[in-house]
Amino acid sequence: MRADKLFEPFSFERNRGALSSYDLNVTDVVSAPEDAGANTLYVCLKTPVRDGHSSAAAAYARGCRLFLAQRGLGLPEDAAVYITEDPEAYLGDLAARCFGYPARSMTVFGITGTHGKSSVIRLALDLLSGAGKSVAALTTDAFFLGDVVTPIKTAPTAADIQRMLRAARRKKVEFVLLEFSAYMLAHHSEKAIPFAALLCTSLSSRASVRGLYRDTEAYRAATQKLFDAGAPLGFLPAGLSVPCAVKRCVTFGDKGDIGVENPYLVQIEPPCTAFSLTFDGQRETVFYPCVGLHAAQNAAAATALALAAGMSLGEIAEGFFTASTPYRLECVCEVGGARIFLDNAFEAEDLTYALSSLRRITPGRLSVVLGSVGGRAFARRAPLGKAAVTGADFAYFTADDPDSEPVPRILRDMVADVADTGRFLALPSRYAALCRAAEELRAGDTLLVLGKAYDETQLISGVSELFSDKEVLLDAVRRR
Repeated sequence: MRADKLFEPFSFERNRGALSSYDLNVTDVVSAPEDAGANTLYVCLKTPVRDGHSSAAAAYARGCRLFLAQRGLGLPEDAAVYITEDPEAYLGDLAARCFGYPARSMTVFGITGTHGKSSVIRLALDLLSGAGKSVAALTTDAFFLGDVVTPIKTAPTAADIQRMLRAARRKKVEFVLLEFSAYMLAHHSEKAIPFAALLCTSLSSRASVRGLYRDTEAYRAATQKLFDAGAPLGFLPAGLSVPCAVKRCVTFGDKGDIGVENPYLVQIEPPCTAFSLTFDGQRETVFYPCVGLHAAQNAAAATALALAAGMSLGEIAEGFFTASTPYRLECVCEVGGARIFLDNAFEAEDLTYALSSLRRITPGRLSVVLGSVGGRAFARRAPLGKAAVTGADFAYFTADDPDSEPVPRILRDMVADVADTGRFLALPSRYAALCRAAEELRAGDTLLVLGKAYDETQLISGVSELFSDKEVLLDAVRRR
């Protein structure tokens, strides 16, 4: 698209650059200098780790000649620099316009909330795909398009999301599920997307406690921002009130319009959560292969999205029988009457909940393997350690993305509030901890592995090294 057409709806001030810059054919909108090129618009963003204005010279060196910034950039005369107070606020609109508004040809659902977002999206992805629908999905971990899964290491920008939507359109995708964290919403990632429905999984004050927001209300405002975008339909947990611009609001969960009644754990293989799923006078019995009462709430949220996509309640209930259970208490194997589960809990509250769920199906010893990320999350360590030895019979503390921080220091922090030294073992090697925990399993035991359970790397001294918890565990089990 020619630059003059791209900028037509906006009132940007031209700081410098010849009028001939209007003739430039813009094929991409980027915010990272390494992505810049001869036919790109480089938008200068300020993030916690980088000021894009300082990187403009690097983008120019790669051939970029068109820039949107908050101030002058000091580039050569042939660089066309346009000025606006908040360049990031226009990133999504510019990218969508450049790519031909890809979201308009698909049905897009936006999902936000404190926890459960990725699990709900993956479950809804399974339900829709199982029903033969063409669907793409974005979580904070990966972009799912057909059989291709592209890992995501940093929060996508508004332009990144528009680029993913363009890729989905090229594959003739019908439905798109997009996850929005509060951080992404604070950076305008939802811009220029015509949502068909919006869903909030939950809202809590934990993020404000971690110091990311000045108070609970600031966090709630950041999360609720998605609903300000408006949509014909909105889904909220029963009992949660969120001011929003949606035309119709439907609740889900216990006593919700989309209800889950009488959830209970079923001791079959694999273990299941059973419940009655109700909507509009209909009732279906569901056996969902996931342990924990949170499974029913996630299932209700995924049901809301599936209903919005045109599936019947019967089709949805049937889909749960074969749905995968990523991220939350997934049973990856059984060996000698013992089970191994993976989970992504990274708060003491989440760990306590996961262990209490597993305790109900564990006649033997309940153990847990966990670590804490290096260089940050210091306040999280001691509560996690205490929750581990309180909720489990035994804990194996180990490395988990230590980066450049010495692992022994992280381990000391994690056991700071643990008085009974006989309830845990500290092993700096994650490989050794996983193998030891798997080898010590006996009939009736349960092992919970969390933290990096779904990644295939460990961050060591700034380098992402290949490491798969699941592969290490399965190999250890085969050697028993």
